[in-house]
Amino acid sequence: MTSSIHDALFKKTFSQVEHATGELRAILPPGLTERIDFATLALCPGTFVGADFSQRHTDLLFTAEIAEKKALLYVLFEHQSTVDPLMLFRLLAYMVRIWEAHLLDEPEAKRLPVIIPVVLHHSQSGWTANVAFEDLLDVEPAMLIEIAPYVPHFRCVLDDLGGESEEALRARAMSALGRLVLWCLKSSRTPELLVAQLGRWAELMRQVARAPDGMAALGTILQYVWEIHATIGVDELRELVAREVGKDVEEAIVTTADMLRAEGRSEGQREGIRVGQRGMLVKLLRQRFGALSDEAVARIDAAGAAELEAWFDRALTATALAEIFGEG
Repeated sequence: MTSSIHDALFKKTFSQVEHATGELRAILPPGLTERIDFATLALCPGTFVGADFSQRHTDLLFTAEIAEKKALLYVLFEHQSTVDPLMLFRLLAYMVRIWEAHLLDEPEAKRLPVIIPVVLHHSQSGWTANVAFEDLLDVEPAMLIEIAPYVPHFRCVLDDLGGESEEALRARAMSALGRLVLWCLKSSRTPELLVAQLGRWAELMRQVARAPDGMAALGTILQYVWEIHATIGVDELRELVAREVGKDVEEAIVTTADMLRAEGRSEGQREGIRVGQRGMLVKLLRQRFGALSDEAVARIDAAGAAELEAWFDRALTATALAEIFGEG
């Protein structure tokens, strides 16, 4: 599924301390960023997302000194097309796993490091679920006040790309590559629009190309665009970028195009993958909802990568077939 494509772009970019620093500075409260020593920011190995949710989420864990004490910054990338209403519960489970790992490394520890949980979300609809754990509890507000001392109490820092304007993303004080990746993730649910608007991000793409290892980074962006778009060909993308962005990035265009061809990822092979995904979705929906109408099957047959991913996500929790296609 294309979720692995989003994962790869997220991890390849934000596992680098330079780009993670820019993202964290942009979204954390100013009072907190002032106390973080970003010179100590370092990536920790491993993942704390369970196998049952590995196709919906990916994560990065960093250590840093906050107010001169060791702390952890946990960044969870949520790439579902729909919002997970129990995300704060998932976060709590992941945070407990992080503390358990910490105690295995430091069995003599008597106190736990602070964990700052961050959720990066990029659905078209924007974030609609809670950001405070206690809001998940099934109690009346008055009772919540009474039991507050006895239940977990925390919030996540939310970076909701779906609700962020293009202008705000462009203005963030972070690396050119970081901003470009966030824009790609924000626009990934409408890949045709992303491709149509490449020219509006031309200067940022040129900045990426001029940075150290910039051509390789830009090649990753171009590969991502090609992967999520249902129909664009290698040569079509190459010509489009050359026209909209200019000769500055020609090396990245040529290298990426050659790489895709060398890997044998022809248009026919890519469509073959899509056919397999469509067949899997039809089988899943028939198992859940019974026989499908000719119209439903036709919609699935005509779907591109972004639609297929969205429908697979909805199929996990939908109670009626109409909900799969956004009609419920």
